[in-house]
Amino acid sequence: MTADAHAPSPGDTESGGVLARRVTLSDLLEGDSFKEVMSAFADLYRVGVKVFDATGHKLVDIRVGNSQFCGYLWEFGPTRQACTKLVTGLKNDPFELQDGVEVPRVVDCFTGLRYVVLPLQYEGDLIGRLIFGPYMPQSLPGLPERLYQIEPKLDRRRADSLVEQVRRAPDDLVAKLLTNVQKIVDVLVFTSYRSMLTSQMHIEAVTASYHELEDKNRTLKEQNERLQELDKLKSNFLATVSHELRTPLTSVIGYSEMLIEGMAGSLNDEQRDYVKTIMDKGETLLNMISQILDLSRIESGNLRMDMSDFNVKDVLKHATTSVIPQCQKKSITLDVDIDGSLPFYRGDKDKIGQIVVNLLGNSVKFTPQGGKIVLRGKLWTGPRRHKKKTADDGAGMLFDLADETFVRIDVQDSGVGIPQEKIDRVFERFYQVDNTSTREYGGTGLGLSIVKSFVEAHKGEIFAESEVGKGSTFTVLLPVS
Repeated sequence: MTADAHAPSPGDTESGGVLARRVTLSDLLEGDSFKEVMSAFADLYRVGVKVFDATGHKLVDIRVGNSQFCGYLWEFGPTRQACTKLVTGLKNDPFELQDGVEVPRVVDCFTGLRYVVLPLQYEGDLIGRLIFGPYMPQSLPGLPERLYQIEPKLDRRRADSLVEQVRRAPDDLVAKLLTNVQKIVDVLVFTSYRSMLTSQMHIEAVTASYHELEDKNRTLKEQNERLQELDKLKSNFLATVSHELRTPLTSVIGYSEMLIEGMAGSLNDEQRDYVKTIMDKGETLLNMISQILDLSRIESGNLRMDMSDFNVKDVLKHATTSVIPQCQKKSITLDVDIDGSLPFYRGDKDKIGQIVVNLLGNSVKFTPQGGKIVLRGKLWTGPRRHKKKTADDGAGMLFDLADETFVRIDVQDSGVGIPQEKIDRVFERFYQVDNTSTREYGGTGLGLSIVKSFVEAHKGEIFAESEVGKGSTFTVLLPVS
């Protein structure tokens, strides 16, 4: 796949077919969703992000912390010229090749700030670049003297004040962050390209059939007016499908489901597998993006709680409906044991439901074929597993062991289990028990981190008990006021 600003239209079957078409990063990524993902990373780490496709078209431009400082430098001719030269280089300078592959560039600004330019690639082709920065390297004590040699009129005190708004970060932290960003972009590009490729191949196949039918209709036009009417209906159908294939990710998932159900005609086994892959990858990507956005809201302190009194029993029963299809697919037995005397609970009903849905979904993913999952809910009195944080930590050590009354929710499974040395880390964001490149189970490693944040927002506690090969139990304690 190569990048080009002039991609042929989907109906241009004379140009060599869909595999010969050149597509850009703009063609692959749904603009608003991609901007939201990049904005979440920029807000979370307080560093700006810019993304360009291979033609230089700007897809994302998020500035964090440096606007006033750069604006001040722009007031002076010499620094404005230096800024313009730097920005042009970031956007256009070629990457260094190692073994024929573009590698990231670290670019130091004349102000001492630093940028990292990531090449965005797919199947060996450069399709764009991501510019991360500027940020202040941890090792840099302050603005360098060469800045004032470029423009002696700069007010040192003002420049120092404005640059303090720029995030200071060590290079190793930036490297880890960019690794995560690279993975997210790779997933977005991979899934989008496969979806677009499959969809356009389908359009070409249908269009070829249409042209063949059109040729025959021209010879039978006088004898068969009804065939012309069907031809018109088919044209409208193709126009509608062409439009809907460019809708957001949710539309891709929806149409995939309809194709699997046979609403657009019967499919052979191979075609059904292809469509199922599109739907599965689309749902995985949609869930990944949702988790990242949830995490960004949590990390930024913008988690909103909609408090109300609700029946916990109803919420727990409703949560099971979301995993019943997956349980049936894997022949997993789902038992529900909910105490009928559970009281009404005051909290965020939707977030409590999401806690249970995430835990059940996690159990289904790690429970093998024919396993068992049990959901329990009851009123329970006892001490917390961990000491609560208090203003006087010493007093907390002495007095935080008193019994409390909780709504206790247990999700127990007969899955693969978690090693004891890793059980306390499963609630960390982006953490995977199996973090090898060949790991069997997918996911972002954000689900349990988000669950923990929702539980703690209710002043509650979550912990896990597990044994490798025998399964795990996740327990949520929600205090009853």
